[in-house]
Amino acid sequence: MHYGDILALIGLGFGAALGLGALFSPDWAAGIVRLKPDPEKPGGYSEFRATYGGLFLMVHLAAFVIVLHAPPPMALMAVLPIAAGWLGAAMGRVVSMVLDRAKGGDAKIIPIWMGTEIALGLAIAAPILQFTA
Repeated sequence: MHYGDILALIGLGFGAALGLGALFSPDWAAGIVRLKPDPEKPGGYSEFRATYGGLFLMVHLAAFVIVLHAPPPMALMAVLPIAAGWLGAAMGRVVSMVLDRAKGGDAKIIPIWMGTEIALGLAIAAPILQFTA
């Protein structure tokens, strides 16, 4: 197995673990993203379980299985959209730091999450390394 695949599997496993945690503990997920369901609008926990839980879990898990069992070109096509999503999340944080400063966009946690998202995006995209030699 190529080291790029190993990096991708680590990143995808982390993303799936985040999803699994959110699926079974929406309060934990709410704390991570610093959002709370509105008690006056039922269904908030369902949104956390669905979006931060099931969606994260299954997208990352499906790509994990593809990286393990598919030919490298197919694995690359499976991981690139997910990697782009993580890099896009970091881009959104940059925009927030610029445009949302008065609304808390200068929170000290933002650069930490941004670094985490960039690292995950690059790790998940690492299978591309086997095509660049």
